[in-house]
Amino acid sequence: MRNKSLLKKMILLGSVLSILPVAAIGLFAYIQSSKQVQERVNQAEIQYLSQLNASIEQVLKTVEHTLTNLSESHVMEDAMYSEMEAPSFQLYNNLKGEITHLQSFDTKVEDVIIVNKQRNWLIKNSGVKRLDEHPDEAAYLAKFELAPHTSWQLVAKSDYKDPISTRSCPYMISLVKQLPHITIHKYALAIANIPACSITDLITDEEGQEEILVVDDEGQIILHKDRTMIGKPLSGHPVAEAQLAMTDASGQMHAELDGRPYTVTYMKSEFNDWTYMSVVSIDQLTEESRQIGWFTLAVSLFILLLCFGIVWLSTNKLYRPLNRLVTAIEGGRGSESSPRNEVQVIEDHIKQLFNSNSKLENEMRSQAQQVGALFLHRMLSGSLKETEIREKLEHFGLSREWEHMAVLAIQVDTLENTHYESKDLELLLFAVFNMTEEVVPKEQRLPVLLMDRSVVVVTGYEGEGREAVDEHIYRLTEKLKDLIARYLGLSASIGISGIFLEMKHAARAYEEALEALTYRIRLGKGIIVPYGSLNAGKSSIIAEYPARTEHDLVQAIKLAEQEEALTLLRGWMSDAIHQIELPDHYQLSLMRLLNRILLLAQEEGITLGKSGAYRMSLYEEVLALHVSEEIEEWFKEKLVLPMLRQFGERRSSQDQKLSERIIDLIRNEYESEFTLEDCAARLHYNASYLSSVFKKETGHTFSEYLAGYRLQIAKQWLTETDMTVKDIAERLKYNNSHNFIRAFRKQEEMTPGQYRSQYGGK
Repeated sequence: MRNKSLLKKMILLGSVLSILPVAAIGLFAYIQSSKQVQERVNQAEIQYLSQLNASIEQVLKTVEHTLTNLSESHVMEDAMYSEMEAPSFQLYNNLKGEITHLQSFDTKVEDVIIVNKQRNWLIKNSGVKRLDEHPDEAAYLAKFELAPHTSWQLVAKSDYKDPISTRSCPYMISLVKQLPHITIHKYALAIANIPACSITDLITDEEGQEEILVVDDEGQIILHKDRTMIGKPLSGHPVAEAQLAMTDASGQMHAELDGRPYTVTYMKSEFNDWTYMSVVSIDQLTEESRQIGWFTLAVSLFILLLCFGIVWLSTNKLYRPLNRLVTAIEGGRGSESSPRNEVQVIEDHIKQLFNSNSKLENEMRSQAQQVGALFLHRMLSGSLKETEIREKLEHFGLSREWEHMAVLAIQVDTLENTHYESKDLELLLFAVFNMTEEVVPKEQRLPVLLMDRSVVVVTGYEGEGREAVDEHIYRLTEKLKDLIARYLGLSASIGISGIFLEMKHAARAYEEALEALTYRIRLGKGIIVPYGSLNAGKSSIIAEYPARTEHDLVQAIKLAEQEEALTLLRGWMSDAIHQIELPDHYQLSLMRLLNRILLLAQEEGITLGKSGAYRMSLYEEVLALHVSEEIEEWFKEKLVLPMLRQFGERRSSQDQKLSERIIDLIRNEYESEFTLEDCAARLHYNASYLSSVFKKETGHTFSEYLAGYRLQIAKQWLTETDMTVKDIAERLKYNNSHNFIRAFRKQEEMTPGQYRSQYGGK
């Protein structure tokens, strides 16, 4: 039974298209409801903290206002200067009465303590005591160091030996005022102690969803429903272990505890720098949104089931015509199991109908192109008769009604000084082939060919005069040459045959185009050469071979005179190439110069072997070049410079030895009338040649070196012998002693006598 995979895919696609929007809407509704619930709770937390802040600060401000009135009253002022002994009983009763007014239900103050360090007394609920005899003297005196002079503190009852509260609350919130107000020196304290538990009673948790705590400016928890948390640092709180950053006056942030998310809402008080915080579990907040989520899920499932039923019915109805078509195509094979779906079955049958026909057409078209290209190759090579050319043109559909025709041969001039290598030539020719097909209109050409490193195209024109055809071909070739230079970065030359009228003359025209390209050697690279312009009907003049220039070039190479040799090579190229008309004569001249240089290398024992990518001989390499600049560079790099280097090395070694022999003669003959001519006669060399060699090797002339050496001998004799200056001058062949003294003073800036007196004792 055939696999109905298309039916399954259609049902699956319809189901997916139904599920995605329903799931997206349900998820969006759940996320939005959760977000709104959390936002409402967060806003409620901020409002509650604001109300709690107002309630607590109302109590604290009442206490602070009442304590301020007490500290500024006349009774307190009188007490500041009293010793509080038996005669001051009435003053104590008045002060105690004022303190009692402060201890009310609204203020929640349990005890008020007055300390006078200057008068050495302390008053609290238990009575008057001497400060220096009180067990908590140090604790009270330490409060004088507080800044500012009025501050709120969290005080532990355990820090005091004399109880400061009768309640079970372990911590007290103390308002400390340093007195008197009007003086810089503070010597009294007014302290109001409020049990922390009394203020904590103002905190009301709603159904246990939140945790409220108040933290002072030092990060210490001062108010909490859990009494064990009072007095601990905020960093010890489980949710606050991550060091919550509360930089703003109020705000909200998120924290995690045991993988559960929490929202922390805080508000800082400007009254006493306390921070009011609430910690709410997000899991508890989203319980309401979960109920909405379950409801949304139920509605979504119902809609999905409804959609699936609609998809099932509609898909089966749409599938029936397609199923009947597939059954008709398969015929008796419908009962066979197949992994293909219905569309693939139809597609495969359609492909089978057209595949054979398309393949046959492609093969015939490809073979026709190849056979057509082979025909054009044979036609241009001249191996076909006129009747064969006419028949084949008709057979391949290449027959044209052209009145004027020409053959274009395009060649890449050189790959030297480019980023291409010789192995890239075939690819570059293919690129030129494609450019030619694009530039030359299809109706004005036969198929483009690649023939022996040339791109060849037969062009033709109908209904145009000879001059118009020449102008059109010139513009066409200029455009093609510019495109090759622009996109390939190469110089290319184009040979244009003479205009012919019948296709049977195409072979001769191809030869003319190639012959026109040979004139690159004289005209240079990147040229367009029409065959009809060559010689222009004038007879060729056979120029004389520049034998004299060749002789001078060989002599310059022998003497290792590089600059002279390169100048002569350039002159030879000008004489041998630019003055010769026919390309055949260029090659004869090149072979003659190459033979002369190779003969010189053989005579001198210099080896010049094969080179190049294909190990061609030197003759093959130079004949493969077509541009005069390349030919000159080839002779320079392959022959002239290598031979100049070897002759230079030989000459340098020879000159060095010759200079050493001259120096030896000077050292042996310095006491005689010895001249450069005498030296040349002994060494059998020309005196002028010896002078240039000696100057080149030593940097001094013969006379300078001889005079310098004689002065060195004179200094030696002055310091080591008793010879007179006159005797030294005579032995060193000076005309007189005055000339010797003058030469010595010029060299040493002192006379021979001064030199002897200065260095003779050493």
